Amino acid sequence: MLYRNPRGLTRYWRYAALACSLAFVSAINAWTISSRELVDVEFSADGALLVLVSAPGSDEPGLYRWLPDSNRIQLICRIASPAAFSFDRKTIIERNGSESSQLNFYSADTCARTGTLPIDGRVLDVDSRGHQVAVAVRSASNALSIRLYRLPGDLIAETSVGRNIEMGFAPDGRSLVNFDVSDGGQALWRWPDLRRDPLPQWASDVEVTFVPGSEWVKRYSEQTLTVAQWPSGKPLYAIGAPRSMRLRELSADGRYGVMQHRDGGIEYLEWVDFAAVERRSLTRRSSGSIDHAAIDATGKHVAWTERSGDKPNQVTVYRSTMDGVAAGNAPLARTK
Repeated sequence: MLYRNPRGLTRYWRYAALACSLAFVSAINAWTISSRELVDVEFSADGALLVLVSAPGSDEPGLYRWLPDSNRIQLICRIASPAAFSFDRKTIIERNGSESSQLNFYSADTCARTGTLPIDGRVLDVDSRGHQVAVAVRSASNALSIRLYRLPGDLIAETSVGRNIEMGFAPDGRSLVNFDVSDGGQALWRWPDLRRDPLPQWASDVEVTFVPGSEWVKRYSEQTLTVAQWPSGKPLYAIGAPRSMRLRELSADGRYGVMQHRDGGIEYLEWVDFAAVERRSLTRRSSGSIDHAAIDATGKHVAWTERSGDKPNQVTVYRSTMDGVAAGNAPLARTK
């Protein structure tokens, strides 16, 4: 795999957007819906676009499927409570309740229910990977803890934590990481006993976060964004980029991505080829906002959701194909 030295690329990265055009973006398909909550998008293995419309604040919340080369949007299932994708994007997690919660789990591809988990306490955060479920819970006594379950509902381990948590399973599924640094830095807990360990040295002194649905992680340091392996930290690609750049998703091989950033009151969404240090503009907005963005495993297909500035509950889902990108990229083997 190619690793590009970022030296000298910062100026190119900062100003290349001025030269970007839509010449390499094929015709864009769009679908507009009404939703108060964020509207999420994700590509399935068969190339269909999954659109998750969460309750409350929508007339028709649920999971939708938009097939390739089709103008028909199919409602797969209705989900009546707030719902979101798991960090690996393979499970939909529905939260039902507040002080005493019930978590429902659905396959992201079919919306078939894969489990139900009653939780005694207020759920602050939750992630799922396979049959593993990690839940951050605030009890009636105001104590905060992480509980690790194995579906259908076996409690494996529990540990107390500080006041804030924003967690996710690591790409290899062998640990949990808390990205909230307000309690003295990021934390890592090993599976299955939730033993706390320090982060790898390469990740402990810079800003490192996981990329949703990816085997790779992103690392920001000194105006450089690096796509790296987990847990070795071996760099795959590097480009000059400020920390305001938000890497939404990556292709399976880590070469292509969709990045979102704001500059001078304008919000931008761009397709990026990290190997060639190439950017293509997908959209730019002076009002409203971008809810989510996704890229498929090959890096050839992209999708995003835009919220109207004039009608805040009006959201448009866009789907497009990038011209000149080969669609035959094979996913890499899982990093050991």
